[in-house]
Amino acid sequence: MVLEINDIDNNIVEFLEICNKLYNRKYVVGSGGNVSIKLNNKIYITPTGKCLGFLNKNDIAIIDLENNKIIGNPTSELQMHLKIYENRDDIKAIVHTHSIYSTALPIANKEIKLLTPESKIFLKELSYVNYFKAGSIELANEVSKKKNDVIILKNHGIVCLGKNLMEAYLKTEVMEETSKLNYIIYSL
Repeated sequence: MVLEINDIDNNIVEFLEICNKLYNRKYVVGSGGNVSIKLNNKIYITPTGKCLGFLNKNDIAIIDLENNKIIGNPTSELQMHLKIYENRDDIKAIVHTHSIYSTALPIANKEIKLLTPESKIFLKELSYVNYFKAGSIELANEVSKKKNDVIILKNHGIVCLGKNLMEAYLKTEVMEETSKLNYIIYSL
């Protein structure tokens, strides 16, 4: 399937809207977190050092699947995105956030349980990855080995995968709400 220029433009509009939602919902702060989509043989990815809530289309970096930069300066987590796309043909979008509750519970060694029907439907099963330095090839390798679509990075954040960007974003929302519910239950 060949994408028309309007399809790419529509994907970029959605990409920027999702980045803005992530920032407004406080799933990312400062220049943390990153987002990518895979369209044909190109990856559109958030830049390094920029706040997701204030991106414009000229900020988006584009690379090919062999890590050749076409335009822009991609996130320091680029290797993680590339490795996931390499290992999962079904994945076309990745959202990585530092969501407070989803990050805090694993730091406190609390398991995040899927307690609601929504969490069981959208998230299915969670994977965990021990702490590795952000942006490291070790982190990229460990995350890309996971077969689940929601991956918790100890002392770091979460990675949500989807067949499209909206699916990856919705998993991020459901994951953070599930983590809040777990926090409340642990607090009672």
